[in-house]
Amino acid sequence: MPAGYIPASDPGFDAWIVNFSDLLTADPSAYGEDAGTAAAVQSVADAWVAAFALSSNPATRTSPTVAAKDAARYTAEQTVRPVAIRIRDNSAVTNAQRSDLGLTIPKVVPTPIPTPTSTANLGLTKATPLQHELQYSDTDLPDGKAKPFGAIGLELWRSVGVDAAVDPSQCDYYATATKSPFRVDFNSADRGKIATYFGRWVTRSGPGGIASKGPWSTSLTAYVI
Repeated sequence: MPAGYIPASDPGFDAWIVNFSDLLTADPSAYGEDAGTAAAVQSVADAWVAAFALSSNPATRTSPTVAAKDAARYTAEQTVRPVAIRIRDNSAVTNAQRSDLGLTIPKVVPTPIPTPTSTANLGLTKATPLQHELQYSDTDLPDGKAKPFGAIGLELWRSVGVDAAVDPSQCDYYATATKSPFRVDFNSADRGKIATYFGRWVTRSGPGGIASKGPWSTSLTAYVI
């Protein structure tokens, strides 16, 4: 079910995510975010807009285009929701900015959360055609799926290429996973290549009300089949 600030209807969601991505892309630092996160939001928003247009046009509305639209909305929500939560709970963001983005204005400023000090463990649970299923755990809580105190999810970065990446700087932001296990999708051109993953915990708010990020995990590599 969509978050309360995300419109339930597809037309409403279309207007909401276009506005959200446009404002975030124009000045990500104004909301405590970086250019990489803004680019990831813009990418899923663009994919949604294209899929929604095809499924809304009577000339191109078919079962496959409707299914593609639903998949694009799922991906967009999974990517945008943790970003929206961070911005909503960032005390440096004004209520006017939250309102402009279409976010719920919190009634109480949240208590700052300390920066995570533990590392995430990444694991591959399943590899199917053009899809990996990954799971995470915390180095301090290795026997469960619990995240460290204050973390809202795992920020996942990924590279896909002939060779494995050896450093997170060689990867691109993919998504922030809030549940484990979670799905990672690929394009047909990625088949036979090596996917490298790095992850780190991210909080709602840290010292000074700014979201903070923990140390990087070790790399996880797997072939795309």
